[in-house]
Amino acid sequence: MKYVKVAVIILFILSVGIFAAGMEKERRAEDPTKPVLTSDREILEISTSYEEADLLQGLTAQDGKDGELTSEILVGEFSQFVEKGVSNLSYVVFDSSNQAATLTRKVKFTDYESPRLTLTEPLVFPAGKTENAMEFIGASDMIDASLSALVKQTESTIDYKNVGDYYIHVEVTNSFGDVEEQQLPVHVIEASHQALEIQLSSSLVYLKQGEAFDPNSYVEALNDTYGEALDPALVQAESNVNTGQPGCYEVHYQATSEKGQIGETWLTVIVRG
Repeated sequence: MKYVKVAVIILFILSVGIFAAGMEKERRAEDPTKPVLTSDREILEISTSYEEADLLQGLTAQDGKDGELTSEILVGEFSQFVEKGVSNLSYVVFDSSNQAATLTRKVKFTDYESPRLTLTEPLVFPAGKTENAMEFIGASDMIDASLSALVKQTESTIDYKNVGDYYIHVEVTNSFGDVEEQQLPVHVIEASHQALEIQLSSSLVYLKQGEAFDPNSYVEALNDTYGEALDPALVQAESNVNTGQPGCYEVHYQATSEKGQIGETWLTVIVRG
């Protein structure tokens, strides 16, 4: 009886295999051609503000049975950058018999720039107060938009209890594998040096190598302890920014009122080559 059961199982498996092979042969007999997917260019050049229709430029798909299939092309996933601003992108199209054709080509983002770090406030803190510089550091990207949740601290020398000049090293990576990392300066100052509030239009700016830079143009307002506006001309700027050399720089702003109140802050400047 045991042998009969084994024989029945074997016959069943063989019959299923024969049936499947027959169906495949029949399908191929009905549609012996596979679709063909082609591109009229090796590299597609687009803006980082692209729409999906832009990704389909220069593509055509044909099938011996179904004819024109260009409108059926599906866009796959971008690879990480094979070089800065250049990624591989895959495509696929199916005919009515569910046979597939695939193609991969390079896509170049013509206006691409690496991710940028951002600061919601200058990294300036009064000594003795509990602070966390990472709460003020974010990042943005031309393709991925906000990367703030992905910013990582890799090193820090900050001592929030003692007056001094410190740094925090941070990095962020976008979905294409491009990394931005900087050693940002941090300043812990006497609380009395925040009696005047120097308001800047930005806490961190990026400049291109060789770009003109005027530190005074970033001063927006100067207020005293009670919020009363003072003359912004009281603010003096001391800059070590060299736009001819890529790097991370600072501008130190200081002001003293007629009553002897003091205010100071810093602007972080990153020059890219």
